[in-house]
Amino acid sequence: MKMKQGLQQEYDKYVTINSDDEYSKACVDAGEAVGKALDEGKTGEQALEALKGHGLTGFMATMAVKAVAHFHPRGEEIRIAWNKDWGAEKLSQGIVNPAIVTISDDGKMIPEVENT
Repeated sequence: MKMKQGLQQEYDKYVTINSDDEYSKACVDAGEAVGKALDEGKTGEQALEALKGHGLTGFMATMAVKAVAHFHPRGEEIRIAWNKDWGAEKLSQGIVNPAIVTISDDGKMIPEVENT
């Protein structure tokens, strides 16, 4: 996966820390798959398809996307695509965690998404 300039050491540390157990390693692997899809020129929406088949929970998928958003040069694109998929296309910062968000038919989120 391509890396934003100056973040390679931070990424290496992230991978090392998150390679000790299967749960965390699955998040790293899924993030790598999404990053590779971006490297191949896929759109953010297309790259998110790479999350499938990793046996992720909603929280795990969120963590994989969060890593790609932070480390990859096209991270903002993946963040926007992810939030749009979860009905939060107007969210200007952060990543929606579908494990804790409920979106009703009228588009309201419970709890309301914070911009932190």
